[in-house]
Amino acid sequence: MSLMRAAVIVLALSIGSAATVALVSRTPAQVRRAAPGRAANSPSRGAHFSPDEVARHAAYRGPGYLAFFLGLALQITLLVILARGPFGRLVEQVQRLPGGWIVHAATLGVVVVAIATVVSLPLGYVRGYALQDAWHLSTQTVGSWFADQGRSLLVGAVTAAVTAVAFYGVVRWQPRTWWLWGWAVFTALTALLVFIYPVVITPLFNKFTPLGDYGLRARVEKLADSAGVDIAEVFVADASRRTTAENAYVAGLGSTKRLVLYDTLLRSGTEDETILVVAHELGHRMEGHIWKNVAIGSVGLLAGFGALAFLARQAGVWVWAGASGIADLRAIPLLLLFALLAGLLVLPIENTISRSFEARADAIAVELSDSPSTAVRVFRRLGYANLADLKPPAPLVWALFSHPPIPERIEAVLSRSSAAP
Repeated sequence: MSLMRAAVIVLALSIGSAATVALVSRTPAQVRRAAPGRAANSPSRGAHFSPDEVARHAAYRGPGYLAFFLGLALQITLLVILARGPFGRLVEQVQRLPGGWIVHAATLGVVVVAIATVVSLPLGYVRGYALQDAWHLSTQTVGSWFADQGRSLLVGAVTAAVTAVAFYGVVRWQPRTWWLWGWAVFTALTALLVFIYPVVITPLFNKFTPLGDYGLRARVEKLADSAGVDIAEVFVADASRRTTAENAYVAGLGSTKRLVLYDTLLRSGTEDETILVVAHELGHRMEGHIWKNVAIGSVGLLAGFGALAFLARQAGVWVWAGASGIADLRAIPLLLLFALLAGLLVLPIENTISRSFEARADAIAVELSDSPSTAVRVFRRLGYANLADLKPPAPLVWALFSHPPIPERIEAVLSRSSAAP
């Protein structure tokens, strides 16, 4: 396939996907501007949401599902097209550069990320900025949004360069047992990424300041002490510079572990509600969910490298991609296609595990705070603030949801509280 023909096909699909999502996402202004009533967060409402609320949230979330599948199809199409011609010619050009295979592998990794970023930009703009702005979830300017895309490209390029060099380095170093060494190396890289994420990557996007509310901080420290969790620091992220959505998370390993609260969360809720959210995040620490996720990821990597080792022996597969074998740089699009499809295959498993972790953290939060009514109020508030899908289709929950749906989380709280002596 010629470079021009490939570019025309990919460009048409990219713009067409963005236009489709934009068309499907059209929602009347009165629906987008509707706000929950003053009693919307009342615990007395339990897990009940009105049909209008369910429909409004579905109007926002529905196009997101479409964008996910269109984006996935776009990525697959791009990798197939690259594998069928243009990438081989690109490799020939890159191999003329001085520096040997390390420079060549790193350069090709960066180029692929750059191409994928450009191709996905129209769809990302529609879903990631235009619709967020229309639904009053975004506080960014267009320039700020594009600046974020540049930072994301930088992170992706560095990650791709390191990944490409690590993979081809292992294949060249251990041509027979590369898949076992690859599993070990990529498990270590995963742990390293988790370690540096809160101190290297997130500061590129947000400013983090220590929690300055000493009364709240004292309650957080007391709660952590009662939970037997050592929290090195509690930070507040300036999320409001981008969004009105509310969130909190734990990140890092060892000396980089930290608890992060969005400033939007602190501004919107009472101190008791913030403590409930903190208790949920402490629950993740109590259960060791970050380390468990690294371990689960390692198991997945072992299975993936084992499958790739089998694929490496199928000569016809590599010929289809214009490569001589797995050690050929021309195999990069096919390797990425394998990783994409493998990730899609295990995504429901990962999300099922993640939902169980989140449910456990919810249970711990209620136990630590000893306030089921506060938990219900918090989940309702987060559901409204983040426009969560209030009645998602079961197959999508199974495949795509990393957290239980809001009504399910509320029902679990009510069930536990009614069962308590």
